[in-house]
Amino acid sequence: MNTKLKNFFVTSAAALSLLSFAAGPVFAGADGDGSVGDDGSNTVVTNDNDTFVVDNDNDNSSITNLDAGIGISGLNSQDTNDDDNSLGTGDSDGDGESENFLNSNVSQIENDDEDGSATADGTVGEDGSNDLTANDNDDVTVTNHNSGDVDNITLGLALSGLNSQSGNDDGNDLDTGDSTADASAFNELNSNWTTIGGSNSAHVNGSVGDDGSNIGVASDNDTIVVANTNSGSVTNTSAALAVSGGNGQSGNDDDNSTETGSSTADSSANNFVNSNVTVAGGGDGGSSTADGTVGEDGSNNLTANDNDNVTVTNDNDATVDNTSAGVAVSGGNTQDDNDDGNTMTTGSSSGSSCSSNTANSNWTAIGSSLPEGGAGGCN
Repeated sequence: MNTKLKNFFVTSAAALSLLSFAAGPVFAGADGDGSVGDDGSNTVVTNDNDTFVVDNDNDNSSITNLDAGIGISGLNSQDTNDDDNSLGTGDSDGDGESENFLNSNVSQIENDDEDGSATADGTVGEDGSNDLTANDNDDVTVTNHNSGDVDNITLGLALSGLNSQSGNDDGNDLDTGDSTADASAFNELNSNWTTIGGSNSAHVNGSVGDDGSNIGVASDNDTIVVANTNSGSVTNTSAALAVSGGNGQSGNDDDNSTETGSSTADSSANNFVNSNVTVAGGGDGGSSTADGTVGEDGSNNLTANDNDNVTVTNDNDATVDNTSAGVAVSGGNTQDDNDDGNTMTTGSSSGSSCSSNTANSNWTAIGSSLPEGGAGGCN
């Protein structure tokens, strides 16, 4: 299981908050209490039956982005001038960014282990009888259907180079500024987070006097079905190009100098496709108890059942295509056919490209909490 998944849900909490189905202690309790005198009879029946159905259908969803951040201070020319010619370009920055959240579902169903229970209590005097029944039956069904496509074309272009200086007299200077370009794409597609609190409880307590009879039945039957079906496609074309080079200085007289600034380009793509987190019954689970006390010559017939059925089905289909490039250029300069005193200095150049993909990731925790997540992807 990819350790980036939990970090992904944390970073996207703000985007998902409007889509959440959240409730407090929604499992209401059922309580029955009865007390009679000597030779009495007590029959108590309590039921707490809850049904929750959450169905999210996000089909035929698509996002298409074309992002371009372009900064240009270059493409200048200086030709056929007299003495003391200088050409200086300022810094150039280009940024292109895409950030998409598509088909995200949060289903949160919580309950309180005490308030959400069925309890039957009965007390009678001597020669009495107790017939007690407590049931707590909960059915929870969460179904998420997601289908989506994301296409990104992201470009960061910074240009301070591609300048020319030719045919001038003495004292020619060409100085380019720094170039920085960034391009990034961040996509979350088909994300489902389902949390269902701990199970409820059924409790029966009965007490009678001498020669009494006690029959108690407690049942706690929970059925949880979570089904996630995801189909998604992500196509990224991300390019960062920073240029401070590509300059030309030719046919000039004495004292010619060319200096290029530094050039930095970074390109990254982060994709989280078809991620499912299911937590059922974290912390204390439900229980079923039956307690009975009778006097002399009495009888006890007690039954306690706690039957839990949890079914989690994840069906994922994903396609991710990344084209990511980071290109930085401070070279490619020319200095030809000039007179005396010619210098050329190029700045530093660095280019980086990173693609981070998390596809078809499923975390399922039953009776426990999620493990800690790891670090994120490309920055």
